[in-house]
Amino acid sequence: MLDAKISQLVADYGVEVKAKLAGAGEPEEALRVPIEHLITGVGEFGGKQTILDGEAHLTELSSRPDFAVRVRGAVVGYIEVKKAGMSLDPSTFKGHNRDQWHRLKDLPNLIYTNGTEWRLYRGEGHPALVAQLAGGPLDVAGSALTPDSNFAHLVTDFLNWHPIPIKSVSKLVSSIAPITRMLRTKVIEQLAFETAKVALGAPKHEQLFMGLASDWRSLLFPDASDEVFADGYAQTVTFALLLARTEKIDLESTSLYEVGQQLGADHSLMGKALQLLTNDVKGDFVPTIDLLRRVIGAVQWDAVRKNKDTYLHLYENFLAEYDPELRKATGTYYTPHEVVDQMVRLAEEALVTKLGKPKGFLDPSVTTIDPAMGTGTFLHSIIEHVAEKVEHTEGPGAVPGTITELASRLIGFELQLGSYTVAELRTTDLLRSYKANPPKGGMRMFVADTLSDPEADVTAISSGLAAISESKRQANRIKADVPVTVVIGNPPYAERAEGMGGWIEKGSAATRNDKKAVAKAKLDDFRMPGNGLTEYVLKNLYIYFWRWATWKVFESIPADQAGIVCFISTAGYLRGPGFKGMRSYLRREADDGWIIDLTPEGQTPDVPTRIFPGVRQQLAIGIFVRRPDHRANTPAVIHYRALHGKQAEKFKALAALDLRSGWERARDGLTDPLTPAAGAWDEFPAFGDLVMWVAPGVKPNRTWVYGPSAEILATRWARLLNETDLGEKARLMRETDSTNLRSKKQPLPGRGPASDADLASQAFRTAPLERVAYRSLDRQYVIADARVIHRPSPDIWAATSGHQVFVSEQHSKPLSDGPALTFSSLIPDMDHFKGSEGGRTLPLLHPDGTPNLAPGLLEGLAAEASIQADHEDLLAYVAGVVAHPAFTAAFVDELTTPGVRVPITRDAALWQKAVELGREVIWLHTYAERYVDPAAGREAGNVRSGWPLDAQPKSLEAVTTMPVKLQYDDVRGQVVFTNDDGGRNGAWGPVPREVFEYTVGGMNVIGSWFKYRKKNPGGKKTSPLDDIHVDEWPHEWTLEFTELLTVLTRLVSLEPAQAELLEQIIAGSLVTKDELAGAGVKWPETRDDRKPRRKVAADTLDIFGDDSR
Repeated sequence: MLDAKISQLVADYGVEVKAKLAGAGEPEEALRVPIEHLITGVGEFGGKQTILDGEAHLTELSSRPDFAVRVRGAVVGYIEVKKAGMSLDPSTFKGHNRDQWHRLKDLPNLIYTNGTEWRLYRGEGHPALVAQLAGGPLDVAGSALTPDSNFAHLVTDFLNWHPIPIKSVSKLVSSIAPITRMLRTKVIEQLAFETAKVALGAPKHEQLFMGLASDWRSLLFPDASDEVFADGYAQTVTFALLLARTEKIDLESTSLYEVGQQLGADHSLMGKALQLLTNDVKGDFVPTIDLLRRVIGAVQWDAVRKNKDTYLHLYENFLAEYDPELRKATGTYYTPHEVVDQMVRLAEEALVTKLGKPKGFLDPSVTTIDPAMGTGTFLHSIIEHVAEKVEHTEGPGAVPGTITELASRLIGFELQLGSYTVAELRTTDLLRSYKANPPKGGMRMFVADTLSDPEADVTAISSGLAAISESKRQANRIKADVPVTVVIGNPPYAERAEGMGGWIEKGSAATRNDKKAVAKAKLDDFRMPGNGLTEYVLKNLYIYFWRWATWKVFESIPADQAGIVCFISTAGYLRGPGFKGMRSYLRREADDGWIIDLTPEGQTPDVPTRIFPGVRQQLAIGIFVRRPDHRANTPAVIHYRALHGKQAEKFKALAALDLRSGWERARDGLTDPLTPAAGAWDEFPAFGDLVMWVAPGVKPNRTWVYGPSAEILATRWARLLNETDLGEKARLMRETDSTNLRSKKQPLPGRGPASDADLASQAFRTAPLERVAYRSLDRQYVIADARVIHRPSPDIWAATSGHQVFVSEQHSKPLSDGPALTFSSLIPDMDHFKGSEGGRTLPLLHPDGTPNLAPGLLEGLAAEASIQADHEDLLAYVAGVVAHPAFTAAFVDELTTPGVRVPITRDAALWQKAVELGREVIWLHTYAERYVDPAAGREAGNVRSGWPLDAQPKSLEAVTTMPVKLQYDDVRGQVVFTNDDGGRNGAWGPVPREVFEYTVGGMNVIGSWFKYRKKNPGGKKTSPLDDIHVDEWPHEWTLEFTELLTVLTRLVSLEPAQAELLEQIIAGSLVTKDELAGAGVKWPETRDDRKPRRKVAADTLDIFGDDSR
């Protein structure tokens, strides 16, 4: 009977569709009503009242499915309708259809149909069942349309769907993330719809979501976009329902308003937020929220909650599934309990041994705050630590009351409602496990922005967000008035966080728009006069939190300024030059400090060694203590310890640490790195002190302006200028805050007149190209037009000349291999040294052509060491001594504190030997353009001169097509390019393996060179213009690669002599930085000392001379 009924319904559907398709309208719309009749008919025949709620498509490219389907009032799934005949294979989808598929494919019950083919999906990328309606195309089949044997099964399975019981974190996350994501999309589209209505004259106060978003911004995110609000809305609803499920509230039979009421007793903020965000919601929001209720209602929380790490992983895993980019942007990585527990233990040791609190966290005078608590891991570890100790010393009966009292002194701030809710989940569960009641007034956990002004007025909110408003008001009272003894946690990390630091970054008056009296920003206390060029690194969220924590403990309450700051964070502040002011502050305001270096391996260590497997930055735990009897004029003693090995080994070593022994003493100078002194190393002058003017390299902030051939750049430039659609032109350009289509810029110094036009109106003209030093030993081209270069570093352009040498140094990151410095005659990119992590340029000459040396340096060398030298000799000496791997290996520990220092010999013979070696090094680095001396075998422009013919690498096999891969042939001693099929496609030899493996700062030089020239170039891409490449291998690249191999071969051949020389210099008598200062050298100290000497324009010269005055 079912088959007959289904066949009749399909035939009726065929007749209705045929008639619809014969009329006017969109093909998809023609299918919608017949599909609705077909599905409801099947449901009614099975005794199921079935309703298809049509989803309102608020924009042309809405990602919402066409129908939400209800059975007996409960949402069971969604149907997405595509036009008749369209392929339903997701691999064929393009543009909007592809984006929509990626948003919908994870839903738990989803049908995709084009009218004849039907696919049922159950939260996976492949269909659970596929059915066909046969009988011909829909526009001709009519009543001849018939179902196959799967169709009835597919539709009834779809209508009979029930949520599967959820018993694991992974299943929970994979079930709720796609529905939460769809809810977010609906909010974004609704806001766009309401904004358009207001633009057409609709009253703004009648727009529900615009009003909610406005209140949200007032309370939490003043600069929040609609997308940020939509994300907050979706996460709040999801996690409030999860919270309700942990309280065993029946979500299917309880209205959302009643759910909010039942949460109110212990979770008032989330309960009220849920009521507010769902009370007045109507229309097609209801099915999505109802589906979320059904899915979360199937959570079996006792099964999900298996161990202490359940909650730890929940929110991080949710974000990874819901929006991986959001997880990355918010720095949401859980802190392993192996780290958290030991930080809590060490902080308590400091309380006992340094602050005179023998009971540690149990002391009633100790209040602790985690200013970015996330899911509450640190606060919960404190509770567990104290509970274990009390049970051991006082007995289990003493634990509940102790925990309740302790909880009243634990405070947490969190800005993200999702993670805040998980913190509530964990706290409720944890206290319940100890049979402890929450403290009177509830846990002191608040939805609040830690960095906001504590004295600012909290906007009065009349809506249900008043609960959040009150939370923020209480948090501000704590920030301003409550003494805090311990600040502990893992602050969020975000580079380029300018504008995100609130009161800490801008000062209280600035955040209140009070122009009468602008208060000093707290962040300014981390600055140092003359260090401004490097202090851009302070604009990072974790630094804002360090400054807030030190203010809160050491400054905020004048009568109580003793306490502890204990953070795990990235380790840039330990050594980086931009953090000198921060280090000075820490040494002045604290009495003791302990640094636990968790990543002594350097940046991007091997994954097995990482504390956070997904985090490539260096990490450290910093503990700073200020005693009640603070010694204002005595810098804090800083203790340092590095943990080596794989993650488990580091955990074990951390657990064995105490604050009493096993530490190295760090340097003592106020601004010195927070790392141990390295014997004589600190007495060597830094290369960045031998020269005065330092500058960043060129920073376009777009990669398409660079190219390995002029032909590529000319094609890209023409493509940009010839584009007539300004929207597409902006996308091609990749606009930045300082360079966009309307920008008009001064020309780069010495590079021709400025164009009167902006790029929006620029008529075609030949691309202004210039050869540059893109990476160490890799010469490429750049479009030398200031309109497409974000930060052109104009003084560098002005300083180019036939005698200039640009030195590249990785001055702010540890260095572990290769030469310590590299050299070029061409203008360098900001990442010239190793292709990432920046660096700086130190030119040999100022823009006016005078030597760029510390005043009195050459005279000081003559007076102190009887060394007679000019500026070129000095640079050659430096190259001979430091530009080889043996130098880096000899000082690998010292170079974990970035910045190259130069041992200067007193021995004139060793000096001269280093100069001669260095001259050849620089001649090779500059491809025979500098330090030319034919008599010494260094001809201009010929890196092969003076080198035996049989030792010179040669092109042995031609490159016939664009190569794909690079490899080394050990048998033949050759570098080989290969095709897609692995066949040889170009070969060079003889090439020693150490040449093939030559690295600079971890960057393989040959591999990097090849990466930008192979068939499908690697590297970051910022625009479709990056995809413009050559189709045929240019002959010039063959010649360039031969030159590169020759340069590397000759550099490698110099290394044994350089290594031997370094040993001799280190073993002999050296000139120290202080001795040179005593001989009259003036080392750079202020920002003014670092300024370039610029050329004087001809029209400013006094042509009459002194006699005219």
